[in-house]
Amino acid sequence: MEISGAFLAVILEAVLSFFLIKKENSKKNIFLILYIVTVILDLLYEYFIFNLGHGSTFLIDQYPSSFRLVKGPLLFLTGRLLLKYNFNWKNYFHFLPFFVVFICNIIVVFIGSESQSFHRFYLWIFKIYPFYWVSYLIVTLTEQIRRRNKENPFQKLFIQFLCFVLTLIFTYMICGYGGLVDRELLRIIYTFSFFVQFVFLIRLTQIDKPLSGVNVVNNDIDVNEVTETLTEHKKSRKYKNSVLSKDYIANTNNRLIELLRNKKIYTKEDLSMDDISNMIHISKNHLSQCISEGLETTFYDLINKYRIEEFIEQINQNPEQQISELYYQCGFRSKATFYKYFKQETGVNPNDYRRKILREKEFHHDY
Repeated sequence: MEISGAFLAVILEAVLSFFLIKKENSKKNIFLILYIVTVILDLLYEYFIFNLGHGSTFLIDQYPSSFRLVKGPLLFLTGRLLLKYNFNWKNYFHFLPFFVVFICNIIVVFIGSESQSFHRFYLWIFKIYPFYWVSYLIVTLTEQIRRRNKENPFQKLFIQFLCFVLTLIFTYMICGYGGLVDRELLRIIYTFSFFVQFVFLIRLTQIDKPLSGVNVVNNDIDVNEVTETLTEHKKSRKYKNSVLSKDYIANTNNRLIELLRNKKIYTKEDLSMDDISNMIHISKNHLSQCISEGLETTFYDLINKYRIEEFIEQINQNPEQQISELYYQCGFRSKATFYKYFKQETGVNPNDYRRKILREKEFHHDY
């Protein structure tokens, strides 16, 4: 198959992937969407240069695309967003090399440079580019593995995606620089490898969606919550023989409620009873007993109640927000868990609740 056909096929797949991913419209997908856009622009540029050279790939090597310098920073920032780092203006410095090379790209291709030394400098940038690309992948992968949460399916698949891309780049470098494979064949194989990347990216954005026909309330509940809730119920039988004073229970629960209301620690998606027991300096068993006897609920029921209250407060203030983005910010990592507790607290599902707020907002706006 000719390289032109490979370009067109992958560009088409990239555009389809873009619309599938954008449909999810979640904040955590923003850099993945931009990654797809970058790949599209990179391929369109190379296709343009390919046609400019009358079907020869020689010009592609002479005028490489600057867009590829964006891919590393985008995946790095995807990882940072996944680990809940704050995004600030300093993150834009990651794109500085791209803007510098982009200007050089315009000069070399569209304006023309009479200086051969400038053109050689431009080509030298792309000789070291693979190492720049690999460095970003290694740093991102290392950070994800170091702070790995085995119960987070998005992170697990993201790590697999990074490993695939890293393996692909190493293979390309070994085969390309070592002359092990014909350069044109290697270019076609590398271009088609984006099909696999797009499958990864689409799956990443679909990771929170339940399978069709599956009862999300019963089959997608967070395993940790189920395990710990069952443990609490077993312990409740022991509490009948274990006596804590009413004052101790009341005082502990007051400190707990104050912590939840003032610090909003329930927005931390992996919050555990161990975390809170360390914060208020009591044993995990005593904390569980105080919640069970004093508040007549379980730890996760209590935490998720506050998460739902936070969600309701936020959606009332700004009903234009996406539900999938907001429940993630409030601490839920499972769509089914969120829907279960929301229906339990309000009696309606989140979509109906949001539509009701929007209707009321339109009504008040009209009058």
